[in-house]
Amino acid sequence: MTLEAAPTQAFAHSGKLGNVLGLAFKNAGLTLATLTLYRFWARTSMRRRLWSRVWVMGDPLEYTGSAWELFRGFLISLPCFFLPAIFIFYIAPLMMDPVAATWLAIAFYIIANPLIAAARYLMRRYQLSRTRWRGIRFGLAGSSARYAFASFGWTILQTLSLGWYTPAARMNRAKLMWDNARFGDQPFQFVDDGESPQKGMWWPFAMGWFGSLLAMFVAYFIVFMIAFAAGLGEYISQSAESSEQAAMIFVGIGIASLVLGLLLMTLAWAPYNAAAMNRIASLIELDGARFKLKAKTFSLFGITLAGWLITIFSLTLLAPVAGFLQVRYVINRLEVIGAPKFSEIGQGIVPEGSSGEGLGDAFDLDMGVGVV
Repeated sequence: MTLEAAPTQAFAHSGKLGNVLGLAFKNAGLTLATLTLYRFWARTSMRRRLWSRVWVMGDPLEYTGSAWELFRGFLISLPCFFLPAIFIFYIAPLMMDPVAATWLAIAFYIIANPLIAAARYLMRRYQLSRTRWRGIRFGLAGSSARYAFASFGWTILQTLSLGWYTPAARMNRAKLMWDNARFGDQPFQFVDDGESPQKGMWWPFAMGWFGSLLAMFVAYFIVFMIAFAAGLGEYISQSAESSEQAAMIFVGIGIASLVLGLLLMTLAWAPYNAAAMNRIASLIELDGARFKLKAKTFSLFGITLAGWLITIFSLTLLAPVAGFLQVRYVINRLEVIGAPKFSEIGQGIVPEGSSGEGLGDAFDLDMGVGVV
């Protein structure tokens, strides 16, 4: 049977915004009351809520992670990240020569790049190892150090190419991640379909790259045109004696231009992000079954914008709600083409590990719900 003729099963997410919002408010309140200590229990309860709403072929996912595992991972990350960061950014500037302190901070930023990549890999490993479907556990094998240093090399190429290596780097990272993913004892594969891995991504990337360059200029032009059409220019000339008033007006114009510019940049990158997500999903295979994602430019832009607004206006306290919107968006547009031989898949042999996400929590990579 060809892939086109294979039966298709749609994923579904039955989570409701009101249900998630109530839990998010509760978690935010308890997190504040405990000076952020409750965040490990908040993250666990939110994941259990969201995982249980994901339905695949009539059965839900199950999240088995615990808050104590996350807390233990945080304790492990203390000497690796938090204590050095406190010294470099708060103590070194006061005790060391300014030039030496600056170079120390630059070195920390350079080291942080592979650390973030390693944290991303370890976070995905933990999340998959605590996810079950029909009693079978997911897993992630491979080396986080290998992923970190490879990712760091791709980041260097992205920098040297002024960003134009980004589509290739994104696909390389996806391949390294998914080739090590497991469902039980069955490996996922990031297949070669005979086409370029970046197929369909270059034109959207070019739109995003050039659109980002133009976004701020267009934003400033639009805001100034609106301001002067509304008579603001005449008002400024009349109140020229009050330099403070004029300065406040220009600050307001600058802030409005910046906000509009960021909005236009997000819109400019939406086609590329949708194309990349769809392409990555199309190359994932499990026991002959393939996946298909139907992300669209404007719907993805809307979800991204809503997530940013929720995160910013809640001072990040409701960031898990933004994560929920992204998770639900992806799950409800995801399909599996064909069906793996589930009766032949045994329990996974990849070790589960006993601690949580460590550095992933330090960098807050997943908005509290598993968005990596």
